[in-house]
Amino acid sequence: MKKFCEIKYVLFDFDGVIADTEESNGNYLGLALKEFGVELTQKDRDRLIGSHASDILLELLERSPEKITMENGNIKPMKGLLEFIAGLKKQGKKLAVVSSTSTRLIVVALNRMKMLGLFDVLVCGDMCRNRKPDPECYRKAMQYLEAKPEECIAIEDSFIGIQAAKAANIEVVA
Repeated sequence: MKKFCEIKYVLFDFDGVIADTEESNGNYLGLALKEFGVELTQKDRDRLIGSHASDILLELLERSPEKITMENGNIKPMKGLLEFIAGLKKQGKKLAVVSSTSTRLIVVALNRMKMLGLFDVLVCGDMCRNRKPDPECYRKAMQYLEAKPEECIAIEDSFIGIQAAKAANIEVVA
C-alpha cells in the first residue's frame, strides 16, 4: 500500500460512501413495490447495493400512484465524512465523486447536504458510456484531475465499484 503522503487525489463513490442513501433508496423502492403488491426483502436490498438501481427505481416511481421522488430532503452525509474531507482539503488533496448515479441526483444531493463545493470533479453515471464495474468513470475522473493512477486512492463500498477502481489501476479503500 502506498504512503498517504504520496496520494494527491481521493476519489469517492457516492451512495453509501458520501451519503447514507442506501436505506432511503431501499425504503423508496419498497414503497413503490408495495403499490404493486411486492414486498422488498433484505436479500433484495443487499443485491441492489452497488448496482445501478436508480434506473429501476425511477421506472417504478414513475408508475406509482403517489408522487414519490428520489430527491430525498432528509439525505445526510455519512458520519465523520465532513471532518475527514476537511482534513484532506487541509492537506491539499483534490477530491472527486465517481458514481453510477445520474448527475442530476448527485448535484441535488450534494447541494442539499451543502457539500457541492467540496469536490473538484464530479463524474456521474450519465457522463460515461459504461457504468461500473467498467473503469471508464475512474479514468475520466483522473483525466479531469490530470492525475495518474499511482497518485490516487478510491473509496468504495461495493464490489462493483472496487472492480472499477482496480481496473483503472487505482488502489482502493473499501
